[in-house]
Amino acid sequence: MLPTTLVLCALLASGGTPDGAPILWGERALEIGALPSELPESARAALEAWHAWSGAHEYRLDLDQAGRVLLVSRRSNDRAPQLLALASRAVARFDLELPAPSVRLAAKGPELGTKPAQPSRPAPTIPEDPEDPEGSHPWKLPPKPAEQTVAPKKPTTWGSQGQPLDTQTVTLFLLRDQDDFESLLGSLAERFTFLEVWAREAKAQMGFVLGDPLCGAYLEQPAGVEEWDPDNELVSRSARLCLLRRFGDLPNWFVQGYAWHMELALRGSIYCFPWRDEFVGVGEHTGWDKAVQERYQSAHLKSADFMGWRRGKYLDPEAKASWGACEYLLAKEKEKLPVLLDHLRVFREEHGRIQDDPSSWRRDTSYEIPTVDQHKLFTQVLGDGYLFRATLFFRQELGK
Repeated sequence: MLPTTLVLCALLASGGTPDGAPILWGERALEIGALPSELPESARAALEAWHAWSGAHEYRLDLDQAGRVLLVSRRSNDRAPQLLALASRAVARFDLELPAPSVRLAAKGPELGTKPAQPSRPAPTIPEDPEDPEGSHPWKLPPKPAEQTVAPKKPTTWGSQGQPLDTQTVTLFLLRDQDDFESLLGSLAERFTFLEVWAREAKAQMGFVLGDPLCGAYLEQPAGVEEWDPDNELVSRSARLCLLRRFGDLPNWFVQGYAWHMELALRGSIYCFPWRDEFVGVGEHTGWDKAVQERYQSAHLKSADFMGWRRGKYLDPEAKASWGACEYLLAKEKEKLPVLLDHLRVFREEHGRIQDDPSSWRRDTSYEIPTVDQHKLFTQVLGDGYLFRATLFFRQELGK
């Protein structure tokens, strides 16, 4: 078998596939009209969905050996194999740190568009801070979700909604310029009409991560941005897509905190600051452990310090507390963490619903699990005192 570099040179010299987009699966050069039978169905669907767009815009398609990650980058990008390897490192680390729970939980409730079992009722009044003894009162978790035992079906169409967890191929676009970015957004809006409004607004951004369809994108070098590292962007977005693939939508603080954890682990620095427009100083890329230690040397971590952080605005104290909380969970609660994340996923699925009329409902894409509910779920899975244990971890072990 020819080495990968020789295969790639031959592909580029010949123009790639008949449609003009080179496809590499490990050391194998593939043709879109003759994909091998052993190729995973999810990977096949992703290749078939994007080979025409890639050919028209002079991009290449690199697929990892397991068929879990498809990297779409400009054809002239000679670092594509190394970038795919970096994404694969992120996936491998993710699998070690956050394996799928041995038993999945299944959310209770009606399917989208069907009549609910009972009319929706207003949520009871709950205290803003679950740690405030003066405002606390009896609170009960919903019944434990049923265990899912039915074997998942195989996805056959890229981006089809409702696919089982841990089955789709992650598609990550490394885009050359704004024109290609807007072309990609236009293609997504055309394929998925529910993304039309989002796609118009996303033009002002430098990238995105979507759970449905499961894909992400970023500009290799946005115009006018100095503090930008595209390899950190790749690691961050790979981590967030891995979370979506295995656990669905999770609280914002954990998603961002875990992505920063992965940046530091694989890149040794943090360059991704979501929703932050102001200048990022050189010293802000590292030293987060010292900042968290200093803050909690005399103070105690509270659930509101991180669980209340919502999407849409960068808040530095909450960001660092979120990262620190993730470091604690990965270091000290690793065995219980996948189960906890599955509980968070199911809680969101059951409560993040909008009742349009007596016969139909839809997902509330802006829903965030209230802090009090997150705290109760954490206590149920991790036991009492997890915030105290996290504080001690910050003081004694963080960064060592």
